[in-house]
Amino acid sequence: MADCPFAHVGVPADKLAVKRGGVYHGGLLLATSGGTATVAVYDGLSAAGELIGYFSAAASAHDEAVLEKGLTVREGIYVDLGSNVSAFTLYYDPPTVEES
Repeated sequence: MADCPFAHVGVPADKLAVKRGGVYHGGLLLATSGGTATVAVYDGLSAAGELIGYFSAAASAHDEAVLEKGLTVREGIYVDLGSNVSAFTLYYDPPTVEES
């Protein structure tokens, strides 16, 4: 995605990528030549959270999804990479800081 208006980060392994209060805007999956690649994105602290995004790409292909308005997450954004993932980039807005 050229000129992405959102923050973005590469996710190299399963992890909690964004803390509570962030906004999920989608992502970009690149598959290896080894076979179909999948990535699941959850509103949660682990893969037990609520599924909010799913990517699947055939060998050597890509899958991209962009939510312009985004989805505010309750718990955080957890990314679960399947096999054959060459790269996954998460599009998000960071959590806002509440003033006291």
